[in-house]
Amino acid sequence: MKKHFYWDSIYMKLLLELLVLAFIPIVLIISIFFYLILQNNTNAKYELNDRVTNSIITNINNNLAFTSRTTQSLLSSNELISFLNNDFSMDDDYNNYTASIQSYIQATINADSRSAIYIYMDNPTIPMSMDVFYHLSDISKEAPIAAFLESSMVDQWFCASDFAKISNPYLFPTEKCFVYLRKAYDFRKNFLGVIAFSIPEKYFLSFESESDEMVISSGNCRIVNLSGDALSEDIMSSFISSGKSHAQIDGFLVTLNQPKNFPIRIITVTKNSNYGQFIGMFLLLLGFFAIVCIVLCLRSLKQMELQINECLSAMDKSISDNYQTRIPVSGNNEISHICRRINLLLTQAAELSRQNILKETSNKETRLIALQHQINPHFIYNTMEVFSSKMKLYGHYEESDCLVAFANIFRYNISTNDALVELYVELEQLRNYLHIQKLRYPMLSFEYEIPERLMSALLPKFTLQPVIENAISHGISDSRQSLSITVSVKQTGAHLLFCMKDDGVGISAEKLAALNHTLHHNRQAAAITSDGHSVGLRNVNARLELYFGSESRLTLTSIPGVETCVSFQIPYRQSTKLPTAF
Repeated sequence: MKKHFYWDSIYMKLLLELLVLAFIPIVLIISIFFYLILQNNTNAKYELNDRVTNSIITNINNNLAFTSRTTQSLLSSNELISFLNNDFSMDDDYNNYTASIQSYIQATINADSRSAIYIYMDNPTIPMSMDVFYHLSDISKEAPIAAFLESSMVDQWFCASDFAKISNPYLFPTEKCFVYLRKAYDFRKNFLGVIAFSIPEKYFLSFESESDEMVISSGNCRIVNLSGDALSEDIMSSFISSGKSHAQIDGFLVTLNQPKNFPIRIITVTKNSNYGQFIGMFLLLLGFFAIVCIVLCLRSLKQMELQINECLSAMDKSISDNYQTRIPVSGNNEISHICRRINLLLTQAAELSRQNILKETSNKETRLIALQHQINPHFIYNTMEVFSSKMKLYGHYEESDCLVAFANIFRYNISTNDALVELYVELEQLRNYLHIQKLRYPMLSFEYEIPERLMSALLPKFTLQPVIENAISHGISDSRQSLSITVSVKQTGAHLLFCMKDDGVGISAEKLAALNHTLHHNRQAAAITSDGHSVGLRNVNARLELYFGSESRLTLTSIPGVETCVSFQIPYRQSTKLPTAF
């Protein structure tokens, strides 16, 4: 035996590769840890976006509420409504209304210095004055204003981009401003004109840490840049076209919000961290590492499979050529040692096969010699038929019947090669045997308890006769003694239970234990008497075990002087032949 090298073993190879694979869970845990950090950082950035956006929306809502209150206050002035609704008279209106209206409007404007208020009158008789009153006809043809006047809306907000292509000296300020237009009506629903509020955007878009570079105007979108990076036109276009409330675009975290009843969309942008790139590279290396480990394991397993297949192929070839081929051995691992042991077994099997061939050849020669000295069994059978006929001529009918029974048994023995026969056929031969035995034991009686439907059950040939022969040989001590034999068969599930009872002298406890031990442990020499008793039982037991397994071995029970029983069970197999009358 060659020395076993530990490092050549398959176990060590797989162990080392699995140790390498053990790093993968650690790497996965680290990856998950970094992912959670990235996710927490992303959530924090989104929370910052939401906080800034909510602050801006709060400012917008406050300005909307202020503008609505101021407009409602202006429209609640009866003097202003009357002034706008009636034809202007230089003498009456100037003296009676101008001073009070001017004071009221000036007080409203001064209430909040952020707003610039303009009143565009539909009444052409009133002259423009006080940098507040303008004629609506001067701006009504401008596209956004015309659309507003034609619509059913009472008020509307506009942003600077809505007036980008308009250059009108009478138009309210629009650059970097949000404009609120409100239609004015009297109590009779007569249209009086439009009230315009122009408010700088900074009052709407203010938040903590604000700087001029943070808010970028792009059409009707306002991009609040919290990333600290300069944003190109392409990136801003991507933000605007995304349409998602929260998104990751080109390394930026983007939050989009559309305030209710306001003409702009607010896009808040923060810079995403670099953890994503780090984790991406880390996972890429991890994937490569895992693939290498898997390839190494598969390579070792493939080599093992090839060695095993070579071993199996060589074994098949060795079996087919009478154990002459040997398994090729390479390497010094466990499979190599197994192959060497198999080669040793093949060598021993070849030697045993050679010896068996010699024995078989010798047995064949012996049987040929014996056959040359045997009388043709058919000649014997025919001769017994002649003797039986002669006995009947001289009136020896009982002896003639016994000789016929013996001839039937002899013919039964030579007439069929079937290993299994029907139960009724076996019983017929048992009756022939008992007919012969009655010549010697006249007090011998026999009966059976077998349902008709079980008569076609199959059992090994010559199973019952040796058992009954054993019962007669050991159960009767005197030819004048009576002996009753009963054969019973019962079905228990998928098996048949046979029981052969006699009321002979019985078996002693010691001998009974020895017989059962011999039969159940397949010991062919122990507990068998020197005069050959129980050899028939042993033969039957061996054949039952050969056909049906150890569960069908014989079992003996005996109460001396009362009853002896030999029982066994076999699987219930039914012949397709119809039983003859018995």
